[in-house]
Amino acid sequence: LESQLHKDDFELVKMLFLPSDNENLINILFEQNKPFNANGIFPKNFLDPDLDNPYHLPGYMHEYINYVKNQETRELSLHNKNLLQRMFYDFLLNVKNDFLRAYFTFELNVKNILTAINCKHFQINPEQQIIQAGTNLNVSTLLHKTNLKPELFEEEVPFAEQLFRIAESESNAIEKEKTIDKIKWDYLDEQTFFHYFTIEKTLSFCIKLILTE
Repeated sequence: LESQLHKDDFELVKMLFLPSDNENLINILFEQNKPFNANGIFPKNFLDPDLDNPYHLPGYMHEYINYVKNQETRELSLHNKNLLQRMFYDFLLNVKNDFLRAYFTFELNVKNILTAINCKHFQINPEQQIIQAGTNLNVSTLLHKTNLKPELFEEEVPFAEQLFRIAESESNAIEKEKTIDKIKWDYLDEQTFFHYFTIEKTLSFCIKLILTE
C-alpha cells in the first residue's frame, strides 16, 4: 500500500494499526515484559520513553508518555489504561476523513455500549469505564442511565438493537466476539456501498483484514 497510495492516504491507513502501538507503549512504559507486537507502525526503539524528542510519534503518545513519566510510581492501573484510550480516540475522532471519523465513532460507541451492559450485569459503576471522546458525548451520557434500552440509541448508533441482543445472550465469549465483528463488517459494507475506486474502499478492506486476523 505504501508504494501505491498517495502519502496522505497512506497516513490514514497507518492510523488503523495504532492500537498495536498503544499495546506496545503500555508494555514498555509499565515494564510488562510481554512480547512486542509487530503489527504496529513503530519499532521498539521509537517508543522508548527516554527519547528527548520522539518527533515521529503522534501527539497523544507524546502527551501520554509525559504524563506517565511525571507519576511518582509507574503502576498499570485501569485509570492509566483508560486514559490512553481516551487520548487515542480524541486523536482519531479529529481525523480529516469523514469515513474514518464515522467508523471510529461507531467503534467507540460499540465498545462503550458493551462495557455499560457488562457494568450493569456485574454491578460495577460505569463512571470510570465509559470512554468519552470527540462527538460521542450524547451516547456516553445515555450509557450512565440505570435503565439501559436499545431504543435510546436508535438515532445515534447503527445496529444498537443487535448489540444489546448479543451482549445479553447466553452465547460464549468467542461467539459473541464473532457476531460483533459481523456487525462491524456489515457497517463497513453499508458505509462503502457507493465507493468504488476510493481510499475509503481500501480503508474498509484493511479494517476487515484486521478483524479477520
